[in-house]
Amino acid sequence: MTSADERRPIVFDVDAPEPGPEPVALAWAADAADRRGLPLRLLHAAPPVIHDLRGFEEETAVRTLHRLLAESTAGRSMAFPDLELTREVIRGHPVEELAMASEHTLAVVVGRRGRGGFTGMRIGSLPHGLLHRAHCLVVTVPRFPS
Repeated sequence: MTSADERRPIVFDVDAPEPGPEPVALAWAADAADRRGLPLRLLHAAPPVIHDLRGFEEETAVRTLHRLLAESTAGRSMAFPDLELTREVIRGHPVEELAMASEHTLAVVVGRRGRGGFTGMRIGSLPHGLLHRAHCLVVTVPRFPS
């Protein structure tokens, strides 16, 4: 590992920021970043159509998503006080945005719900799309305990 690689962050895909039980996948990503002394970048990519369908103005929708992201991931800051953590909400298709983020990332961690939307597809459409587009390691972790 070169010195430039040593500070490449681990990116975690925050699928739908909402208060409630913390995903197992987020705990895994935070632990992996903390053990390696790497930054953890929490990324929520929201397709523009979501904002339009909910009737929010874009600025209001993005502010709401930022607030929900901070609330839903607050436990990571307390559990890992030395972890460098950033939270981002961006507009765009999650597969495309995560693939672009992967160019400067050590690994992208995504939660797996189980079977995905199509028969025979066991990892889900997001991890499947990333496996074909990512420029780094893609790690799938169950989103919640079974």
